[in-house]
Amino acid sequence: MALKEEQLFEAGTQTGLVETAILDKLRAEARRKRSSLLAMILAHYRIPISALYRAVAEKSNVQFIDLSAYKIHDELLKKIPSSLVKRKFLLPVVDGDGAILVIPDPNDRATIDSVQRLMGKPLPLAMTDLALLELTVSRLFSDKDATTSPVEEEVDLVALLDTILREAYLNKASDVHFLTEEYGLRVRLRIDGKLRDYPISANLSVVAGLISRIKVLSGLDIAEQRQAQDGGFGYHLVEPIDQEFNIRVATAPTRLGERITMRLLGQESGGLTLTDLGMLSDDLKRFKTAIENPYGLILLTGPTGSGKSTTLFAALQEINDPEVNIMTVENPIEYVLPGASQIQTGTKISFADALRSLLRHDPDVLMVGEIRDFETADVSVKAAMTGHMVLSTLHTNNAVSAVTRLIDIGCEAFLIGSTMTAVIAQRLVRNLCTHCRHLRLATEEELHELNASADEQLEIYDSVGCAVCQGRGFRGRLGLFETLWFDEKLARLVANGASEEEIEEAASKSNNLKFMWEDGIEKVRKGLTTLNEVRGATVYKTSEMVEVN
Repeated sequence: MALKEEQLFEAGTQTGLVETAILDKLRAEARRKRSSLLAMILAHYRIPISALYRAVAEKSNVQFIDLSAYKIHDELLKKIPSSLVKRKFLLPVVDGDGAILVIPDPNDRATIDSVQRLMGKPLPLAMTDLALLELTVSRLFSDKDATTSPVEEEVDLVALLDTILREAYLNKASDVHFLTEEYGLRVRLRIDGKLRDYPISANLSVVAGLISRIKVLSGLDIAEQRQAQDGGFGYHLVEPIDQEFNIRVATAPTRLGERITMRLLGQESGGLTLTDLGMLSDDLKRFKTAIENPYGLILLTGPTGSGKSTTLFAALQEINDPEVNIMTVENPIEYVLPGASQIQTGTKISFADALRSLLRHDPDVLMVGEIRDFETADVSVKAAMTGHMVLSTLHTNNAVSAVTRLIDIGCEAFLIGSTMTAVIAQRLVRNLCTHCRHLRLATEEELHELNASADEQLEIYDSVGCAVCQGRGFRGRLGLFETLWFDEKLARLVANGASEEEIEEAASKSNNLKFMWEDGIEKVRKGLTTLNEVRGATVYKTSEMVEVN
């Protein structure tokens, strides 16, 4: 049985998830528009309904669990009438050597007490995502009651896809994975870089229909099921969300059937700034100076999904001005930049061809989505040399290796040295939830990693988990940046064919290179992220190590 909406709102305000003033404002607006207040709150705060259920658990001092990680306690389940389980959605699950009772409403004491008596002993209570609880109960009893082949139910595929994409948006997911499993459809959302299952019940016939619908929207061949395909489409979520974004789609044949991966692009395009990305004040100041230069080449490096395109877009927003002609070449266009001319490459036009064309349109700033071949690299470097500011991305593991990569592609070292302004390597880590983070003293081993003395009383934060961050201990992501700034001395070194080690040593001595680890530990000290997050994104390396070598 679902909680009443007012109970959810009360828990949300008491735990800090919902502000009372905002709630009152939305309540009046919902009355005027005759809309759902719950839907308006979820859209305003961009949270899933499970966040409000977690708030209820937190207010009631009840544990909130991920039900998919627990096994049903069969012996205790047999003691509860199936009609009661299906009506009230209560489930006993195994917890170590004991058991806990998963409930939808901690205030329903009459039902809880009667179930406790039936089981013969009181169990600790826990709450979970209501949709997951209902799905688990439904699957549990549909399997037991299946004496004949089940009747196929009519499913509205349009509504189903809209629901999934709405939940992906509210959960701030970057990707949605549709997988074909033995039982039917499995949906996974990538939230803050981690994959999480989204509870859904859909048999194999629904999977086929949903995949066909996505293919039609993406302009793909629905008859082709044994070959990978790529496409995309724009999607609009209706009010109260009222948000439009682009979706990049990729299909692939698997053992059990096709799978689809959808990347949601441009969800945060309106308010992105370099400060929001996590760039610290010193690097931010130097980066702003670099992008305001009249000419030069700035490269963002890192693996796929490290936020390079987002950083480039934030940089373009910083310098976007009616007096500046900004032109971009991308595949696909991830963010829409008002006032800029954006070209999407494809089978008929390559990056290099588009770049050559744009050079005849009097650009001030050129953004190249990715440098992946000699032609694109050559045109980009020469464009920077002929008086244009060029920003682009490159796939390398660190900042210094971007120079080697360009030389390997075929660019002349003297051209690189004379045009390069900055190289920034980046990774993404999760941002600590400031509502529940826990302060503690760093251990001796952590002090060494944080470049602190052994007797220093340094305090750092651990993640905990609360209703505001939906139990994850983190909210959103921020970048770790390795920055390499070019001056005349460094430019001459590159032009003369210096090795990576020589460039690193010279840049470190002149304070023109800050390693990603150093940026990470600064953010750990400031309470922005945890040391474990930094360990998972980069390797221990500091300027002192380079100087010693």
